[in-house]
Amino acid sequence: MLRLKELFSDRQYLKISLYIIFTVSLLYILYFIIKNFDIIFNSISMVIGSILTALSPLFIGLIIAYLLSPLVDIIDKNFMSKIFFSMSEDNEKYEKRLQLRRTISILVTFLLAIILLITIIYALAYMLVGNIVFEGITSMVENITLYFTRFEDILNGIFEKMPNSGLEERLQNFANNFTERISDYFSAEAVIKIITNIGGSLIKIALGIVVAIYLIKDKDYFIRLWRKSIHIFCPMGFSARLNEVLYDIDIVFSRFLRGQLLDALIVAIVTSIVLTIIRLDFAVLLGCFAGITNIIPYFGPIFGAIPAIIVALLSGGFSKAIVTLIAFIVIQQIDGNFIYPKVVGSSTGLHPLFVLLAVTFGGYFWGILGMILAVPIAACIKQYIVRKVKDMEV
Repeated sequence: MLRLKELFSDRQYLKISLYIIFTVSLLYILYFIIKNFDIIFNSISMVIGSILTALSPLFIGLIIAYLLSPLVDIIDKNFMSKIFFSMSEDNEKYEKRLQLRRTISILVTFLLAIILLITIIYALAYMLVGNIVFEGITSMVENITLYFTRFEDILNGIFEKMPNSGLEERLQNFANNFTERISDYFSAEAVIKIITNIGGSLIKIALGIVVAIYLIKDKDYFIRLWRKSIHIFCPMGFSARLNEVLYDIDIVFSRFLRGQLLDALIVAIVTSIVLTIIRLDFAVLLGCFAGITNIIPYFGPIFGAIPAIIVALLSGGFSKAIVTLIAFIVIQQIDGNFIYPKVVGSSTGLHPLFVLLAVTFGGYFWGILGMILAVPIAACIKQYIVRKVKDMEV
């Protein structure tokens, strides 16, 4: 007993013992983590995925608020300020009237956005899918399946003219698998599953809209709360640099994303009108798809033109496909030379080569979303490097 007390009284011995115990424990923990890495990684991924799913309305609200906040400010300052006449700040009702004006501006903005969304959905439902309002979903599925059947027949005709080789069999199997997957995707069970998923997504979007309304209404409060939190948890110099970086990111993303969305809307409308004029089936649907893919630099217009050219080839032959291709080339020339410079401008300041590399890199690792966000992220990195170089020169 006395010997044990002497050992504990020896601080050097106690330090060495604690160091050995800590090292052995750390090695055992590392061994356990490496041995059960798959289980631990999957568990952590499930927990993070559950948290992100639960917070998805918040993320949706942040995105909606970020996109619609400038429009709310425009309506508030240019229109509502004329209806609610400016009052002296000494007036006790000034703050209340200011809050009421802001709330009405938010409601008007969301009402305009909802009306636009309903108009687009109705146009898609009525103009694109063969009068779905009257003929129903079954007719829509049959029409789409018919196009893929024609596509398979054309491939079969090509295969018959090809010499006997392994390539013919591989292409035939690819065409059959592709057709079967498309048919399964548009089956009744798949449609019901899609409708169920849409219902769950609509609930999240509705909650996100409520979150966005509160974020826009009390934007100044949340900005002040963010800055105070940064000052509390971060050193003064780091918080100042972080705010500068976030300011640059906001400038780049706001100009690029909002400009790209407006450009995509214009391209979608123009393309839909042109494809309707040349009497192409699913004109509005193909036009909207072309507008959405137009957000992706360089590759987007190509992705948007391929489905329209295939539909034209199946419904009208090579002549109609060539006319459709020419229509897309003309639209892209108009967009690239007139619409895009006015709407988006040189918001990124990147050389075209760096834009191409960023899009390729983002698409390789993160798919379509990576291709869309690659350019503004690269522009933010450029802004950060330029700022660091200026600070070093000073």
